[in-house]
Amino acid sequence: MKIILKIARQELSLLFHSPVAWLILIVFPVQIGIDFIHYIQMIGRAQRMGSHFSEVTSMIFASPQQGFFPGVKSTLYLYIPLLTMGLISRETHSGSIKLLLSSPIKVRDIVLGKYVAMMGYGALLLLIIVLYGISGSFFIENMDWKLLASGSMGLYLLICAYAAIGLFMSSLTSYQVVAAISTLAVLAGLNFIGGLFQGNDAVRHITYFMSISGRTEQFIFGLISSEDAFYFVLVVAFFLAITGMRLLDQREARPAYIRALRYVGLIAICFLTGYLSSLPIFTGYIDMTATKAHTLGPQSRELIKTMDKPLKITTYVNILDNNYYLGAPEKKSADERILTPYRRFMPNLEMEYVYYYDFSNNKQLYKNYPGESDAAIAKKVADIQDLDYKKVIPPGEIRKTVDLGPEENRLVRLLQYGKEKTFLRYYNDIRIYPSEQEFTAALRRIVTPAKIPVITFLTGNGERSITREGDDALKKFVNELSFRGALINQGFNVDTVNLAHEEIPTATSVLVIADPKTAISPVTQAKLDQYIASGGNLLVITEPGSQEILKPLLQQLDVQQEDTPVLEESRDYAPDFILATFSDKAGEIAPKLAAYKADDGVVSMVGAVNLQYGQQYGFHTIPLLTAKNGKALVVAAERKVKDKTQRIVVTGDADFMSTGELGRRKPDIWNQPLITELFRWFTYGEFPVNTGAIRSKDVIDSDDKGILMMRIFFFGVIPVSLLIYATVLLLYRKRR
Repeated sequence: MKIILKIARQELSLLFHSPVAWLILIVFPVQIGIDFIHYIQMIGRAQRMGSHFSEVTSMIFASPQQGFFPGVKSTLYLYIPLLTMGLISRETHSGSIKLLLSSPIKVRDIVLGKYVAMMGYGALLLLIIVLYGISGSFFIENMDWKLLASGSMGLYLLICAYAAIGLFMSSLTSYQVVAAISTLAVLAGLNFIGGLFQGNDAVRHITYFMSISGRTEQFIFGLISSEDAFYFVLVVAFFLAITGMRLLDQREARPAYIRALRYVGLIAICFLTGYLSSLPIFTGYIDMTATKAHTLGPQSRELIKTMDKPLKITTYVNILDNNYYLGAPEKKSADERILTPYRRFMPNLEMEYVYYYDFSNNKQLYKNYPGESDAAIAKKVADIQDLDYKKVIPPGEIRKTVDLGPEENRLVRLLQYGKEKTFLRYYNDIRIYPSEQEFTAALRRIVTPAKIPVITFLTGNGERSITREGDDALKKFVNELSFRGALINQGFNVDTVNLAHEEIPTATSVLVIADPKTAISPVTQAKLDQYIASGGNLLVITEPGSQEILKPLLQQLDVQQEDTPVLEESRDYAPDFILATFSDKAGEIAPKLAAYKADDGVVSMVGAVNLQYGQQYGFHTIPLLTAKNGKALVVAAERKVKDKTQRIVVTGDADFMSTGELGRRKPDIWNQPLITELFRWFTYGEFPVNTGAIRSKDVIDSDDKGILMMRIFFFGVIPVSLLIYATVLLLYRKRR
């Protein structure tokens, strides 16, 4: 160990005899800090202008676009080759390598000594990175220090990996420039190799594992996995070992086949250990974020604990679908990595991809090939995407396996747990992929199918349709496949009932009466009365003009509709367009409604009536939404019936749940969040799934004076001090 440290000190001394080492230390803090300091200044000014930001530490340090750590990562590959290019090539060029190899010093000590020197220089770069992190704490309150530690660790491991690669490349040539360029080439290769042969299942896992791209990002985002950490250890060990073997070949004369066997053996050992370390069953994780952003919520983890069989996920990819690219063969490895939070708790998770073609709603594709059959278009798509058309399953064959017609032949995942199956969809929004909330909701369908709540819609009296397209229909929030907030995508089962001929299903969790247009028959009314008396949960959606139809029902709830619609003066909208506000008491049924109130959230309604209510029949009734006149537009009632809590909501408008209003872009409305919380209240917090997200506490409070001090310190004090010290030292050494 003493020899290793002695060589390291000697190597560092030689390194700092060169102006390159000093120049890097001078330029590095300036280059990595320009965008970082400007970003902090921009965010701070936006905050003072009234904007509000959450997870500020992650946004400033880990954001892929403008974050500090990703910016540092993108510059490191330029510096390390300049430092490592002369580690061994300098010795080879001067001839001193022969003296070194003929000395009694072990090759291992030579290699490790030079590498430790680079680790020491890397520690100086890390110190500058850490100083930037510490400076951020002067502007960010309650900063997420563990996230900074994770990101810094990832960058240092990357420096160490780059240094090991550079050391090896330096051993291959006597020309330092060639060594630097070769190192850059290898680093580029390791970054891009992950995208090679991803359409070939036989080798895609190998090339994806070999790629260094994405490894540091996991650290930067706050997730430390044993697979990524071991990858860096493996890269360092491999290149140090192969460097030692290269030097040993110059010291010892051995047959070519012996040397070849050693190299092959080293590669085999590295691939084997790398493969084992990447297996989910051997992979451990540490979530370093304060909000536990990479960890499943309590409900998800508790559900997974009850699973005694493996989960299989089959992704059906229609090559004619406009979302085909998300499941393309070259995206398989990246797609599998998206499920890392679930693999963390389900290491035996199985995944499969099935490619087929069938009619889709991809209008642009069919417009491009008018009059051609699906088979002909699929053949052309396969040629364009470089797919093996023989492996693409035709419609007749895929339908024998699974019926994807009800899913509109869209890109979809099929979850299978034992004999139970359900679909997990992709959505037409900016996120596209299902989040934990949708994934766990789908998982519950197959793990605990008997506990899935059923929302039953009354039919037979001209109620709003849940299947028809149209602005006034309720299809979007009930069963629109591509809408994330739809009940079917949030874990609910949906049913209908015509009480003129049927009984209310016993599995009903909530009965919905959605704006009936015709009088309710005595038979139907009697069944409704019995349902209310027995303590069933009820959602009554009314509209102006339905007073007489619903009067017998609402009387039992001590709720009454007023006779005339609400009209409000507005500069931009019609008088009957109401922007309802959350009442002061709304938070009593759901804390999130109180948060919506604090955020000045509004709910859009078109043609609504005020509701009068009392507290008879054991109900405790409160207003959820109110108009400008202070009167209620939506009320929630609750009472005890035997051993259960009955919950009832009455609305003075049906349009706020309609497809038209849920698709409204202006003004900003909170209709869907309100619907989500209503059904969570109806199901006593079970659905939609509560991910238990932890709110971040870090906030930014920067001013221009503080920013100026940062610029002076990092762009002035550090570089100038290093420049003066380096100049004096180099001149002193030159004179000596």
